[in-house]
Amino acid sequence: MLEHIWKRVIRRRRSSLWAIPAAALWVGSVGYRLLATWQRSRSAPAESIGIPVISVGNITVGGTGKTPVVHFLARLLLSEGVRVGIVSSGYGRRSQAAITEPGYKVQKLSADETGDEVRLLAGFLPEAVFSVDRSKLTAARRLAEAGDVDVVIVDDGFQHPRLARDLDIVTYDAAVPRRQLKMFPYGILREPLSALKRADVIIVTRSNFAVDIGQLHKSLEQLNPDAEHYRAQFRIDTLVGHSRRLPVKYLEDKSVLLFAGVGNFRPLHKQVAALAGDLDYALELSDHQHYDRQLLQRIRSLAEHHDSDVIVTTGKDWVKLPDFDFGCEIYYLAQSTDLDPGEEKLIAYVLKRLELKRHG
Repeated sequence: MLEHIWKRVIRRRRSSLWAIPAAALWVGSVGYRLLATWQRSRSAPAESIGIPVISVGNITVGGTGKTPVVHFLARLLLSEGVRVGIVSSGYGRRSQAAITEPGYKVQKLSADETGDEVRLLAGFLPEAVFSVDRSKLTAARRLAEAGDVDVVIVDDGFQHPRLARDLDIVTYDAAVPRRQLKMFPYGILREPLSALKRADVIIVTRSNFAVDIGQLHKSLEQLNPDAEHYRAQFRIDTLVGHSRRLPVKYLEDKSVLLFAGVGNFRPLHKQVAALAGDLDYALELSDHQHYDRQLLQRIRSLAEHHDSDVIVTTGKDWVKLPDFDFGCEIYYLAQSTDLDPGEEKLIAYVLKRLELKRHG
């Protein structure tokens, strides 16, 4: 509920009555900035774990495409014979037990035990080793001490000063309106835009949703001319169900109901609207939404009310759905990442920068 109200406030129109609570959020943003500055000033020196560490992070709250980029980068490294470890805090999980297991074992656990993003990644990357702990430093240290990985990728590590990183990759969501780029909670920024100067690689995600991608790219290059700059698009190309996979064109003559709990819902909404014959309804839920029977019944009722042919959601939501009869077909939207310049340039840069050896 609070997240829903907060999103209404930061998405408000200039003349909206939501400007009244927005004033309180502006005061809160001043305190947030001061607290963040104070915490950084008191941080202990960063600790190295003895093997290369890559952070994939951002400077905003909500989804910027970090998880697809972690998947994309890990897949590239694994294809080169590099043994990959992935660190996550397991945000949203209900268990506090530490996990250090290969993906093929993690994918057998529930999202309540692992967190939705870890559970999703484990299904894609069965050969990677996952370490989940509230402390990312502790999780990374366990991977290094086990000696089973050559490199560690930290999901959301840009604001984690205790863990030394050898490469900071920052994802910047081009679909976010510029008016929302204010300090949290008045806007969505965890840090000022100037924090991008610390990045080694900046990937502008959802670049196809930018108002002016050329101008955005130019402004980011001016802000950090020393970084490597890329653009990425997330393309939906497959529908995955319980027992079959279908090309996304299957939706062209179907009426569709969409539901998802993601950080940035609007680009997903636009993508599905363009793919479906008719988008009956789009239900935006809280990021890392927990699904109980009442919510599942609500989704089924919406599909019945609109006489929808198909229900679609994201992979992150799919891994949290219990066995439930929705009354019609249901799939998750499997996506791929298109990188410009290409993935060959990125993997060559990472291998050289971290002195990682290619294996046959």
